[in-house]
Amino acid sequence: MKIQKKSLMTTLALGAMLTAPVFAQDIQTGLKDLESERFAKAEQTFTQLASSSPSADNQFYLGYYYLRTNQLDKAKAAFEKGAAADPKNQLNSVGLGAVALAQGDRATAKTKIDQAVSATKSKNMDVLFRAGEAYTLNEKNNDPAAAIALLDAAAKLDKKNTNADIKMALGDAYFIKNDGGMAVSRYEDALSVSPNLAEANYKIGRLYLRGKNYVKAQEFFNKAIEADPEFALTYRSLADALAGSRAYKGAASNMEKYVQKSGTTDPDYLTTVAKYYFLANDYLKATAYLDQLKGKVNDPVLDRMYGWAYTALGKNDQAVESLKKFIATAPQKVIYDDYKYLGRAYGQLGTPEGDSLSIINLEKAAPEDTTENLYREIAKKYNDGKRYDRAYDYYVKTIAQGKPLNNDYLLMGLAAYNMGFRIGRDVAKEDTAAARQLRKQWFLRADSSYAKLAEITPNYSPAYYYRGTSNYYAYPSAEALSNRAFVPYLEKFAELAPQDIAADASKAQQFNRLLVQSYRLLAGDAVARKDDAKAKELASKILAIDPNDKQAKEFMEGPKPAQAAPAAPAAKPAPKTPAKKGSAK
Repeated sequence: MKIQKKSLMTTLALGAMLTAPVFAQDIQTGLKDLESERFAKAEQTFTQLASSSPSADNQFYLGYYYLRTNQLDKAKAAFEKGAAADPKNQLNSVGLGAVALAQGDRATAKTKIDQAVSATKSKNMDVLFRAGEAYTLNEKNNDPAAAIALLDAAAKLDKKNTNADIKMALGDAYFIKNDGGMAVSRYEDALSVSPNLAEANYKIGRLYLRGKNYVKAQEFFNKAIEADPEFALTYRSLADALAGSRAYKGAASNMEKYVQKSGTTDPDYLTTVAKYYFLANDYLKATAYLDQLKGKVNDPVLDRMYGWAYTALGKNDQAVESLKKFIATAPQKVIYDDYKYLGRAYGQLGTPEGDSLSIINLEKAAPEDTTENLYREIAKKYNDGKRYDRAYDYYVKTIAQGKPLNNDYLLMGLAAYNMGFRIGRDVAKEDTAAARQLRKQWFLRADSSYAKLAEITPNYSPAYYYRGTSNYYAYPSAEALSNRAFVPYLEKFAELAPQDIAADASKAQQFNRLLVQSYRLLAGDAVARKDDAKAKELASKILAIDPNDKQAKEFMEGPKPAQAAPAAPAAKPAPKTPAKKGSAK
């Protein structure tokens, strides 16, 4: 019997020796999955361990999993089972204190944690470590000072100074305390013990990310990935760092890697992937991720993202539908961009109603949008619709909003210039004093626009052409030829235009057309001043450009000599006056 008992004991001892390392390995795997936010895998590991061997330690790690994933009722139940399984094992008492702290019950938390530390006479490194860590686990309810005191005590018991977990927890405590320097030092201490510890580089990168030093953050995140490509959490933070640098394509791909490597189905993270793909202008992938959220998320913001993406993809009917739904269901969340994209979608419908609604919505967005200057977009719509007066008004607003482009002055001038020609043609058709004054106002507005353009770009020759013609057409011909305001500007254009043609031959036809008109008006001025030599010189220049120009040819040929009048036919004798009857012969 004794032999059989000894044999049985030996067998059990060998079994325990073989099983314990397996459990320890499983616990480390589960913890690694938990830190990397592979929550489903971590839960499976800890649940199986607690089911197959409901020891105090296994119940603690199951409770720890639930605590870290904010399932506090389940965490409490697991810790209570662990405490019942082995009242002397104080880890579960620490766990119960951590649950109380997460629930905001600081007094109970302190009592539970202090009791655990006291019961082990402050000599159990694991208890001190978990007690200190407990004060760092909750974002809102924490106590970094208490954490540091307990973790320093744990570190003193680490005689060989090889426990990286304690150093990492100290780094977390200093992170919460906003002491970045000490936090980095503790993470570096952990790396000195475990050089391939991806989490340490990740957390140093996280500090730089918090400080918006995106380049430095990316450097450490890349080191973490190099050390452990499966540490999923790094990809999420790297995505945020890249987004901070406006590298949205990289942000999207790294956020997608986080989703894939963590196995998460959390709608918030899927939405973030969609958001980054949208910002990277990859609208197909953005909508693909949004499609995954249908029926899972009751968030009207998804309608916004669909609307923006559909607008970019040219699915304008769907864009209008999505954005109208969003604005109706979540008016408190509406931002100017929503009206911007809705306005653009309406504008692409190709209907008069769509054009009208496009402008209405863009006008709502324009005062707030300082990046794209939507007044410019509205002005273009009016210009394309030949509403030159409205186009001019919106180019004025475009310039007033700040950072105007040279082209804004050009197009503002053209809108006023074109409006000037409409006076007397389809606006104010009768030639009245009021109509002539209105015409003058529009052409002088054009002149002011081109004056500003010439001031900004002195060698831009079309500015002088339009200043000249604006000053000519602003007045009746006789008055324009009398005040000669147009002359110096057209002469300046004539001086600069040949240089433009020499610089870019493809523009020769365009500039030659303007030159012909300039020479023609200047020739009219010469004729009015009775400077025939100058007038002929200018006519010759026109013919050099266009040998078939009828007016210039006729002018150069001069007036045709008057033809002699044809000889009058011989006068016929006047008929004799018939004699009156009864007269004398």
